Amino acid sequence: MVKNVIWIPSSLLLCFTGFILCANDRLASRRFCGYQHSDEYSRDSPNVTINEFPWVAQLLYDDKRRVRCTGSLINNRYVLTSAQCVSNNQNLVGVRLGDFNRTSVEDCVHHTIFGEECSEPVQEFEIDEIIPHPKFNKSTSEDDIAVIRLSHNAQYTDYIRPICLPIPGSRDIGDKELALSGWGILGRLQNITEVKKKILASFVGLEECNAVYNKSGRTPNENNICAIEKTGRSCHGDGGGPLMLSVRNQWEVVGILLYGVGCGMDAPSVYLNVANYVEWIQAQLKI
Repeated sequence: MVKNVIWIPSSLLLCFTGFILCANDRLASRRFCGYQHSDEYSRDSPNVTINEFPWVAQLLYDDKRRVRCTGSLINNRYVLTSAQCVSNNQNLVGVRLGDFNRTSVEDCVHHTIFGEECSEPVQEFEIDEIIPHPKFNKSTSEDDIAVIRLSHNAQYTDYIRPICLPIPGSRDIGDKELALSGWGILGRLQNITEVKKKILASFVGLEECNAVYNKSGRTPNENNICAIEKTGRSCHGDGGGPLMLSVRNQWEVVGILLYGVGCGMDAPSVYLNVANYVEWIQAQLKI
């Protein structure tokens, strides 16, 4: 079933200085990025709410616009994802923002305290430019990062907001609770999930992580983060999605999901360490 979709000409978008990103500033203001209304009542819940993680993007492929990967909105024109999601002529044709239940025309949920809440229509975008890291190695997942420039600016709402990039060297995530989200399949031989997932995870050190992957030909290193999922599981369709850390209710994308042992396995997944690539990301963003 097709969703209500808003197509927004960039010429109609206004700039409100000090509140949201103006035009195509390189990064969203840290006074705005990473904040979401759902933190007011759902921070510790394992269930995702309708406006939770409003920066999570669906990557759409081929003429059926199927969801095969996930990304993160980092300003009003760019989405961060993995290079493996955009390489080898995979026919990425669009990006969708603001979705919750991908099969419904209108997304509505009922809160015990707040009553019924319905989201605004999703926004869909064609692709203006795809920029994978020039040193991306598919076989080893080295430098597995890319940015996607949307065809026009996203309009921010309670359901579409950017996430912050990490400040390099400023965070120790070793004892922090992490989260990831996407619409990937729920397990082997299953379909893409209808409703956005919320998965809580915890950090795993590289030594322990390498004990799992040392025979796979891939060796996680300082450019990676490993984390093991505690609630739910990531799987096909979640690749490229964000590993997120909340610092005083402001969320940062600290990792990009690259690979795991297998769907449903009790083993750490491997992420790209975004903090090591902030300079590269910024260099790709055009005003």
